Amino acid sequence: MEQSTDENATTLARWETTTSEVAARWVAAWTTGRTSTLFRLLAADAAIESNLDPDGDFIEILTDFVDAVESISVPSRVVMPGRAMLVYDCVVAGETFRLAETLVVDADGLVREVRRVYDLTAVDRLLPGLLQP
Repeated sequence: MEQSTDENATTLARWETTTSEVAARWVAAWTTGRTSTLFRLLAADAAIESNLDPDGDFIEILTDFVDAVESISVPSRVVMPGRAMLVYDCVVAGETFRLAETLVVDADGLVREVRRVYDLTAVDRLLPGLLQP
């Protein structure tokens, strides 16, 4: 039996709410270095892509990054069912640079994919020890 249009809309609205809540918890966790929360949010087989040490330990890189910056804020966030797109303002030595991230969240509230793009020119200039040679 097919779902009605109203049921589909309700299901999508619920999924969007779940995605929004997961994205908020994700941001709060990584920007404060709470790695245990990140591990609870990440699916066991999550796909992770990053242009900052793409072969390294994602959680370790996040922790090192958070420790190195002065502040992180989210000036822009777009959420739809199953996807959250986030833009972060990161401040180091009084200079702001951007980081963009996309999260794919399943209906159970687990992050299935993380795609992260750092401003590598700014990272190299402001946080030279963070980039791997």
